[in-house]
Amino acid sequence: MGESVSEPGVARGWWRTRRRRLLGLWGAGILASVVVTGASSIGYLERLQASALDLLVLLGGQRFPADVVVVAIDDTTFATLEERQPIPRQHLARVIRGLQRSGAAAVGLDINLGAATTPADDLALRLAMAEFSKDGLSQVIALDGPPPASGPLANPDAGPPIARGSDRVPVDPDGVIRRAALAVPGSRGPLPALAVAVLARAAGQDPRALLERAGRRPDGLVALPAWKPDGSWEPEGAAVPLRPGELWRINFVGPEKSVLNVPSRAVAALGEPGASVAPDNPFRGRIVLVGATFSDSRDFFQTPVGRLPGVEVHANLVHMLALRRMIRPAGWLTGLALQVGIVVVAGLLLVALRPLLGTLAALLLTLLVGVPGSYYAFHGGGYAVDFILPVVVTCLLGVVAHVQARRRLRESLGRYVGRDVLAQILAENPGLSGERREVSILVSDIRGFTTLSEKLPAEVVAAHLNDYFPAMVGAIFDQRGTVDDFIGDGILAVFGAPLPDADHAGRAIRAAAAMQAALTRLNAGWEARGLPVLRMGVAVHTGPVFVGNVGSAERAKYTVIGDAVNATARLEGLNKDLGTTILLTEEVRAAVGGLVETRFRGDIAVKGRAEPLRVHELVKLRPDGAGDGGGRG
Repeated sequence: MGESVSEPGVARGWWRTRRRRLLGLWGAGILASVVVTGASSIGYLERLQASALDLLVLLGGQRFPADVVVVAIDDTTFATLEERQPIPRQHLARVIRGLQRSGAAAVGLDINLGAATTPADDLALRLAMAEFSKDGLSQVIALDGPPPASGPLANPDAGPPIARGSDRVPVDPDGVIRRAALAVPGSRGPLPALAVAVLARAAGQDPRALLERAGRRPDGLVALPAWKPDGSWEPEGAAVPLRPGELWRINFVGPEKSVLNVPSRAVAALGEPGASVAPDNPFRGRIVLVGATFSDSRDFFQTPVGRLPGVEVHANLVHMLALRRMIRPAGWLTGLALQVGIVVVAGLLLVALRPLLGTLAALLLTLLVGVPGSYYAFHGGGYAVDFILPVVVTCLLGVVAHVQARRRLRESLGRYVGRDVLAQILAENPGLSGERREVSILVSDIRGFTTLSEKLPAEVVAAHLNDYFPAMVGAIFDQRGTVDDFIGDGILAVFGAPLPDADHAGRAIRAAAAMQAALTRLNAGWEARGLPVLRMGVAVHTGPVFVGNVGSAERAKYTVIGDAVNATARLEGLNKDLGTTILLTEEVRAAVGGLVETRFRGDIAVKGRAEPLRVHELVKLRPDGAGDGGGRG
């Protein structure tokens, strides 16, 4: 009764045959992971990583915030204002009064007020900002910047103080806004970002005092209001770090107008005396940002979700802070652990499959696991788990596997094929696992070499072989043949494998003739030096064989197996009986046509073959291939 092979035994066999390759790939992958992690930490992969996070932002879909509203000075409003710039202060004053009457929690004015207009208009705006105040501080946040040289807006400390916020947001080298600082460094000390200042005022806090309080804490943590699911504000939500210059990834909610946009002309109408304001309006209890969205404002920026007006960039930052949808980096250790995990799986795939297929499978697995995992970490937990680094490591590992495979192929075939054939094999990467194919086989042998080697000193024999083999192999390589094996002083070569060649029979015949010519030249040289000459027999046959790698995963050899190989070996032995040098079969003669002139030597039975071989002796090659190749009687 036969024994069944146990699964642990199969696993041990699989591990034993592939262990060296697998350990090499794992080692290379872990090294690549460390290098990639280091390159990422110093910013070499920043643009690639930023693009990967852009994809996660887009995959999150569109959201519609309820905590922040944009009052847009749009193209229609700008046209009704006769396209005047700076924006008329009277219009802004009416907008602020309308928002005050509507019950807005706080207003961020994303408009530069550095240029003076008429004293009456500037005074109207200053009064509107002063009237909308709480606890002696205006609920309107203005942009930081030098005030006008003269007029009512020239002295920011006249009347109720007006808090200021910074609208400065860095633009990445590719022209995209992705990040913002919550505390912006400045020449007079750090300033709160516009979004931070507006949130602080919504809770009745002084933004400057808030920032100073954060500066006194090592962690920079301070409480900011948070938007609750019931549509109200929690005055002191989870603490937020306000460290000067620290950049946070903006968690964008979607393309332009994902944040509710209300034309400023409609809000300005609510600021007119006697205007009726509905108790349930979109501004009540919300943070409102007022800014330009008309095309001539040039206040537009490219973001991961498309082109946005600057006021909507700040609105996205307000929403991120209000809901604490902060994006925190997962850390280099998490990233390295994920890469090593991918390396373990990718290594198994690469030793089980061909390098290209294994790399594609590993990449597909990395993306299928990495993208959803990063998506849920990003949108569910607020962590930026970078899936692009495992992809980079997988690609590097695929390159290593490809180089290893090419090296093994060179080691396997480099001694048996010419350089041009090896280069083509490496370029075309044909499958070497095994197939049946019609090829031409050449077998050569030195006549009487055993007797000769017994009579001559060993160094003379070695010198003969060192001259003989390179000349014979060179003749075979010149005709794109593959030296399959050396059997003592004999040579087994194949034509038409591993690269297919329609003229394999012709190349085999030319190689045989070139080998005989090379031996004639060698004999002339040996004879001139008083050394013995050699005689050789060559046989060429065409037929179907199995060609491919044979052996274990660690020690495989490309070879040919089949009746055609045995028949060629038997045919070569007939040279001694017939006194000939080059014999070929009818199959070869029929394949090469007019290339050869032959002499028919009969139908000869050979050992191990039921049917006799129809044998021809090569007389000469016809350079022009003329004639029908008929034999001579």
